[in-house]
Amino acid sequence: MTMVKAVSSPGVEGQADLELVPPDSPLAAYISVNNARMHGEPCFKGTRVPVRTLFDHLRFGESLSGFLDGFPDVQRETAESVIDLAATGLLDALRTL
Repeated sequence: MTMVKAVSSPGVEGQADLELVPPDSPLAAYISVNNARMHGEPCFKGTRVPVRTLFDHLRFGESLSGFLDGFPDVQRETAESVIDLAATGLLDALRTL
């Protein structure tokens, strides 16, 4: 089990937010998890768009372009990288069975 250490970063109205994705994680460039934002739901970095929203749209048959049209704050490269990281994580986990 991996332990996650909170990293302090400037917050709204001077409060410190706690970023839960370590800066050295491969996820840090693309995903932010902060209990003070969106109830701690993993979001695309720099947005309030939950990562789950991307996978829900894809699951229900929407194209990546369609998702990006609806969420212009999410960059294509970021969404593609998150999909790649999810696939890699799944395949790595399956290899340990």
